[in-house]
Amino acid sequence: MTRSKSLWLLLIWFLAAASCLLVLKETGVWSRLDMDFLSDWLRDLGFAGGLLYMIAYTLRPLVLFPATPLTIFGGFVFGAFWGTVYDIIGAGAGAMLSFYITRKWGRTGFQRILRNKKLQTFDRKAEENGFMVVLYMRLMPFFPFDGVSYGAGLSKIRFWDYTWATLIGIIPGAIVYNVFGASLQEIGSEDFYWAIALYVVFALLPFAFKKREKNLSSDEG
Repeated sequence: MTRSKSLWLLLIWFLAAASCLLVLKETGVWSRLDMDFLSDWLRDLGFAGGLLYMIAYTLRPLVLFPATPLTIFGGFVFGAFWGTVYDIIGAGAGAMLSFYITRKWGRTGFQRILRNKKLQTFDRKAEENGFMVVLYMRLMPFFPFDGVSYGAGLSKIRFWDYTWATLIGIIPGAIVYNVFGASLQEIGSEDFYWAIALYVVFALLPFAFKKREKNLSSDEG
């Protein structure tokens, strides 16, 4: 298989996945899913339910399903602790799968269009500081989860730098979203409001970080 064919197959797969999600939404099938039944069914399965959840989370990037709702759903079904554990395992495996797919089928084709000097410079820096680059993007919630995974696969970031940075970087977000998901079992309770407060703090962190960076830059100037 030629490089160009590999890249085209990857693009076609993404377009097909996005089209399937759009069809589910527009036909109303998605809105008719019985989430209460699904939640109870997974709980009744015990560990097997958690295993199914982790498998679904691993395969999630292939159909471009958003990560955050699935993470919150895990907390709602399995509770804050086990939801976080299952989330980190499933999200980590899915992130590695995304990286592998783009590294195997997309990187060689991407090299052909990587002629811009700025892009080449960024690619070299990503290779040298891959762990810190990925860790930063995983810790900051404004970076799209799958975008980071697929983008890293297209870059020169080393696999193990990417993997360890991902596994460490997703822990804070996994805890916050699963605590919030678990609190939905008791809407209006004290735990519910604490979970909302934690969620808000996590969401505001990037803005505080950006402001700090701006202040540091102005002081240096």
